[in-house]
Amino acid sequence: MKQWTTSPLNIAVALCTLLTSASFAVAQSDPNDPLYQALAGKSFVGKTGLAITLEPDGSISGGNDTLQFGGTWTVEDGKYCRTLTEPTPEPMRSSGCLDVLIEGDQATLTSADGTTRTYTLQ
Repeated sequence: MKQWTTSPLNIAVALCTLLTSASFAVAQSDPNDPLYQALAGKSFVGKTGLAITLEPDGSISGGNDTLQFGGTWTVEDGKYCRTLTEPTPEPMRSSGCLDVLIEGDQATLTSADGTTRTYTLQ
C-alpha cells in the first residue's frame, strides 16, 4: 500500500487541482435555460454607452475607452450570477447573483439588497 505524505507541495497541488475543477464547474450554465438563452451573446448597455457582453462560453468582456471589464457569468436558480475579475478595476471586482426582469430590449437587474439597474440588451 502506498502511503501519501502531506508535504506543502502535495497540498498546494491538490488545492490547485480542486480549485481549477470547481471554477470550471461553476462556469457552466444549462444552455436550455430560458434566461441563459435570453442573455448569452448579448450585451448589457448602460445609459453612458458602456457595454458588457455575456459570452456563450460563460465569460464576460467589455467596457469603453477608459474602463474594461472581465469575468465569468452563469445562470443559477433563475438568477444571473457573475464574478468580475481582471481587467475590472479593483473596487468594482465582486461576485453575486441578481434577479433579471426582461421586457422587450430592457433588462432590469435587482441585487439582494434591492438595488435595481436597467440596461438595454443588444
